[in-house]
Amino acid sequence: MGGVNQYYTLHDHSVIQMTDSPMLQRSQIFPRSRLASGESLLWEGRPSSIVYFVQPLILFILTLIFGLVLTLNYGAVGAMNADISVWAVLAILLLLMPSAENRMGVAALVLGVAVIITDIAGLFGNGVISFLPAAVGLFAFLWDYIVWTHTAFAITDRRIMTQYGVFNIRFGDTRHERISNVTVHQTLLERALGFGDVMFSTSGETGGIDSDNPALQADQRGAVRWDDIPNPFYVRKRAEEAMLNPSWQNVRVQAPPAYVPAQLPPQPISPVEAEERLVKLRELLEKGLISKEEYESKRREIVSRL
Repeated sequence: MGGVNQYYTLHDHSVIQMTDSPMLQRSQIFPRSRLASGESLLWEGRPSSIVYFVQPLILFILTLIFGLVLTLNYGAVGAMNADISVWAVLAILLLLMPSAENRMGVAALVLGVAVIITDIAGLFGNGVISFLPAAVGLFAFLWDYIVWTHTAFAITDRRIMTQYGVFNIRFGDTRHERISNVTVHQTLLERALGFGDVMFSTSGETGGIDSDNPALQADQRGAVRWDDIPNPFYVRKRAEEAMLNPSWQNVRVQAPPAYVPAQLPPQPISPVEAEERLVKLRELLEKGLISKEEYESKRREIVSRL
């Protein structure tokens, strides 16, 4: 299966990823249930299929050749009179298995040696058991495919997200405002094959994910690492665009209305106080400090408070 290409289309104000595989075009790579209300998906993808499938495919081919060679010479190997070239081919194939795939390669090697010993001991007369190591190789291929389909990365307008795990799901996310830098690392071989590692520096945080998978290791110095990402520089570009224009910066918080003290009703005054205020008010009018209209307005106010 191919990796993710660079073509995107705008639909309903969100960016939807296009892939180079018709099957993946109909599927959703990252679970939509992880998105918050109003959150837009800008990019989603998986590690390069080359990394996941080349090694188990090589192991399967080696084990298949081993089965064919041993089946064709099953009787001779059991009688210990097989040609030296047959023994050499079987030995080389067995030694190459762990190099092709570490974990399952060792299991295929052990099983291959056990099949040869079984043949020599005459415990099983049918050469079909020669293909037992090939079953291990096929299982390795299928298992890596399952792991690959359960590994997903995503960039939204609010955060980056990582999810992996077949039986035990692990999920982590880091908001854009906590990411300080995005870097890409590519070896010469990775550059030729079109994938690389994307590192999100998070200022001392691990992005909420504690991975025991080397391919998805959260750096303890404060970074979230996505390994073997197809077209990593494009992914970096999408992440930096989201960091520069995050949705949380565009949210306008409405300020609360200004406090206006309640207007209290006028307090009643005594007749003596009212008389004193009317005398002073009359003096202001006689001195020309207030107009006739102001005098009448204030006089009515004083009288109303009696």
